[in-house]
Amino acid sequence: MDRIITYSFEENFIENVVSFVEENYIKQNKDISKLAFVFGGKRPSLFLKKELAKRIKGSFFSPKFFSIDEFIEYILSKKNSFTKISDLESCFIIYNLAKDIAPDILNGKENFPQFLPWAYEVLSFIELLDLEDVKSDILKQVQHSAKIGYDVPENINTLLQNVSLIRDKYHNILKNNKNYSRGLIYNLSAQYVNDIDFNEFDEILFCNFFYLHKTEEKILKNIYNKNKAILLFQGDEDEWPILKNISKNFLCKMTQSVIPECFYRESKKRFLNAKYTLKIYAGFGVHSQVALTGEILKKIKNMDKTVIMLPKADNLIPLLSEISSHIDEFNVSLGYPLSRSSLYSLFKYLFQAQNTKKKDKYYTKDYLKVLNHPFSKSLKLVCDSSVTRVLVHKIEEFILGIEESLFSGSVFIDPKEIENFEKLYDITANTLIKMNIEISAEELKNTLKELHNILFYSWEDIKTFYNFSLNLERFLNVLIETCSFLSIGSWNDFQLKIIEQTFVINEELKNLSFSKELFLKDEIFKIFEERLASDLISFTGSPVKGLQILGLFETRSLNFENVIVMDMNEGVLPKLKNYEPLIPREIMLMLNLDRYEKEEEIQRYQFMRLISSAKNVHLIYDEGKDKEKSRFIEELIWNNQKASNSLDVLPVSRANFNVEILPEKTDIKKSKDVLNLLKDFEYSPTSLNTYVNCPLRFYYAYVLRLKEKEDLLDEPEGADIGNFVHNLFENTFKGFIGKKPYIDEKFKIHFFSEFDNDFKEKFEKRMKSDAFLLKEILFFRLNKFLAYETRRDVKEIIGIEQQFREKIKLNDNSYMFNCRIDRIDKLEDGSILIIDYKTGSEISKPKTIDKLESMKEFTRTSIKDSIKSFQLPIYFYLVEKLHSDAVVNAAFYSLRTISLNYLYDKDKTDYPEYRSKFTNLLIKSLDCVISEISNPESPFKADDSNTRYCEHCPYFYLCR
Repeated sequence: MDRIITYSFEENFIENVVSFVEENYIKQNKDISKLAFVFGGKRPSLFLKKELAKRIKGSFFSPKFFSIDEFIEYILSKKNSFTKISDLESCFIIYNLAKDIAPDILNGKENFPQFLPWAYEVLSFIELLDLEDVKSDILKQVQHSAKIGYDVPENINTLLQNVSLIRDKYHNILKNNKNYSRGLIYNLSAQYVNDIDFNEFDEILFCNFFYLHKTEEKILKNIYNKNKAILLFQGDEDEWPILKNISKNFLCKMTQSVIPECFYRESKKRFLNAKYTLKIYAGFGVHSQVALTGEILKKIKNMDKTVIMLPKADNLIPLLSEISSHIDEFNVSLGYPLSRSSLYSLFKYLFQAQNTKKKDKYYTKDYLKVLNHPFSKSLKLVCDSSVTRVLVHKIEEFILGIEESLFSGSVFIDPKEIENFEKLYDITANTLIKMNIEISAEELKNTLKELHNILFYSWEDIKTFYNFSLNLERFLNVLIETCSFLSIGSWNDFQLKIIEQTFVINEELKNLSFSKELFLKDEIFKIFEERLASDLISFTGSPVKGLQILGLFETRSLNFENVIVMDMNEGVLPKLKNYEPLIPREIMLMLNLDRYEKEEEIQRYQFMRLISSAKNVHLIYDEGKDKEKSRFIEELIWNNQKASNSLDVLPVSRANFNVEILPEKTDIKKSKDVLNLLKDFEYSPTSLNTYVNCPLRFYYAYVLRLKEKEDLLDEPEGADIGNFVHNLFENTFKGFIGKKPYIDEKFKIHFFSEFDNDFKEKFEKRMKSDAFLLKEILFFRLNKFLAYETRRDVKEIIGIEQQFREKIKLNDNSYMFNCRIDRIDKLEDGSILIIDYKTGSEISKPKTIDKLESMKEFTRTSIKDSIKSFQLPIYFYLVEKLHSDAVVNAAFYSLRTISLNYLYDKDKTDYPEYRSKFTNLLIKSLDCVISEISNPESPFKADDSNTRYCEHCPYFYLCR
């Protein structure tokens, strides 16, 4: 059996590897669990497992799978126990070593934050030396040349003279602490590999490697010489110099091997003879590129065999926005930069506000930037997140002088001065009343104080990384709990990953060896901001199912029939980094570490390998004065021109958008059919609330019965979570009907067992990676709910999800009403309490009876402003008829704040008068609304007086 095998680009690498295993192990009844597979990354092993299962068609003991990093760490773990050091910790060690060994290096960069950019460069250089196994005696040539002097600043020459000593001492510190860098892990593994026998494996298959670091090459060669390794490659050494170098070191010939016929099976002809269809597209910006991609995807039937390769991760979010509405299943596996996130921009504003602060006053522009950030305005610190938004806008109006105040036009502003400005709260409260939100001046003042504490005061006294990390943790928890952008109903994988990764970075900062050393506040902010900016969010999904969205190196070893590549512009693909000026290029050449040409070859290899085995290839680039298509496209065009002996090949399709003018809004007149439908219509509180807020929405929802598509991105989970909680309560509390509820340990076990089962069924598959955090939040809130239930004075539960279907007489006509009440309790004092659970934002309850009586006339508008919601009033009316001898009340039960918001909150001695007045006002209001609904002369007309209501309307685009 050959131990070095090369496949052509046109072949499916994973299928060939499995065929190799099938022929040499499975058919010979060898134990494949004693095989190990090593790939460049983690993803190919998932596809290999799937193909193995498909071939074996039964259960089997799996081989061992490693990424190359995992395998190198596995080697070292056989000799030493160790942990991995963070780059920031490594930089601090290098800083202290430089300070001791060659303090002249630090001239002008005496403190750690100033030296940090240099430290990162030194660390990167040492890592490269370790990976390429550059010995100390070779470094001495660099030191000798540095003494003569390179044409660089003197402190860089000083650094180069001492780099070998710094490296050795850095290694000693890491070894003593058993806290290793990636480069040292590779270097030590290359030293120890000769002493390791790998008896646990019959063979180790190294799959589809291309460029090998010297340490990797040493490790592979050692295992190969022990007859333990099988090396599987793709490509021809005559085309790829890197492969030629590998073939020279392994004394083999890197050309396509003669593979037995059975290895190809039915796919042989397809892979060896097929030529892919190549199409090239030109866009004029990211949105045109994603639109082109969307149109291409619509013509593809098999998404499981399709990949979108995205060299520029910044364009991921526009792409997902374009395709997610018509692609059911997709997986993202590439790093999205945290610096592109809204959370990163909020931190920039927060830190900038602290850095420009003078004593107790903030620079006004920076203060407003923080407040006006979407996350800040979405903090739900009281009953509704709109309160914060309106409060912020009113503050801005006063600061800008739109409304007069003592601080209008001030360059610097004291937040406490704003907190004590009473006029702000009066005007804000009046605005909120128009939005059907009632809140007191005191509540608004407390809201602003809390907002200032979260966004400003808590960041003022930062002195150590430990202190910073504790505050950052609190801040992130506040965002999770209160920010409507991150609310349960609008959760999305992107926001989850940002929060999750920021928590990871925070833990890293908290555990730094120097976390409790004193630093200037702006230095801590700068280091954290740079750490955040350098990080990437990794996405998770179904790696072997559906459309794949991958970066260039995530496509290694994988094959797809349909390949779409965006951002095919020079400078993006290939993306080549020029060396930083800290380490002169002549030194890199002297050490044989010049990777510029190698990097171009590596990226070209991965690109050509991906498209060569495809059936259909679509390449999209941006066209513009300052942009040019990738050299890889130019190469493909040139090859096609040579093959066809013509310049007129591969026409470019250009993006374009059709523009349509939308018609004006129109009123909907009531036809005879509509009027007939309304005669027998069964009303519910929800349908009446819909009509009161917008008659046209009532028409779409209850006359035409149009429903929103379930997969729309506009908070599709909100209703599902509400249904989930209601079903959970019904299933667990129905056993208490007719008796007092006891929330003991036995009930809690039953309750959360039901919770786990229902959650797994309803959410885990659908929500994928974000399900765990949603589950934690729900678990936390439901625990608080049960604790609150133990303190309530409930004598017995009368009903759970009780259905009411009854006619209500309004003047000369009676109308059927249908509703379902979440829960009805009998309290210890004999009164009846109707409960309506609210998992999301609460629906405002009616105004007090005095204000309701002051209504001059009954119109839809006045009812909307005063009654606000018919939900509790109708529940009250129906239940009160059954329990006329008791005091009946109703309440919204918020599962976010764990509180009851009562319909009637006066002394019970006033109840008979309240019941009479309230019932009378309710009947008049119902009569007014239903009479208008039934009136042939009253059209269904849009009500756009409440923009918040319109923004979340599922019929927004129908209404226009």
